[in-house]
Amino acid sequence: MFKIVDKDKMKNRTNNDDEDQSVNTQDNDGQDTSQEQPELSIEEQLIKSQEEVSKNWDKILRLQAEIENLRKRTFRDIENASRGSIERVIMEILPILDSFELGLNLKTETIEEYKTFKEGQEATMMLMKSLFSKLSIETIDPSKMRYDPELHEVISTQEDNSVEPGYIIQVIQKGYRLKERLLRPARVIVCAKTNKEEPST
Repeated sequence: MFKIVDKDKMKNRTNNDDEDQSVNTQDNDGQDTSQEQPELSIEEQLIKSQEEVSKNWDKILRLQAEIENLRKRTFRDIENASRGSIERVIMEILPILDSFELGLNLKTETIEEYKTFKEGQEATMMLMKSLFSKLSIETIDPSKMRYDPELHEVISTQEDNSVEPGYIIQVIQKGYRLKERLLRPARVIVCAKTNKEEPST
């Protein structure tokens, strides 16, 4: 037996299939177009690389300028702090200088004048010690102490039976240190070892 096919329905179905294929083809073409990227020529790649190098170079120059500004600012701050510290020390020294000048103007012809001069010198010394205390400066006075090469400088050695060898006989010049930093070693005379001759047999 044969079926009778409606020609109009068949035609509509054929048209729909063609439209679906057309849409799918357009979608695939769109996807392929979006995924594909045009290749750059050598000249274009070179131009792009030069642009990136230029941008990075500008960043480097800005960074160098910032570092230089920071260095100058830090140096200026240190210089100002140092200048301020020096000014404070000088302001502390000025009264001591005034005291010395007053002492130089005093007469020492009589015993009373000499006593006045000596008292002035002692007062000046007290001012200096007070300043050292404010600045955390310690005096090194190693009288009758054992010689320490880290703190003392030997001027000479002498034999002295009343002093143990290696101990300091006399301090020629006191030393000073700022906290743990040695400013000047104490200059001293150290007792030498005595070479006693053994009796011959």
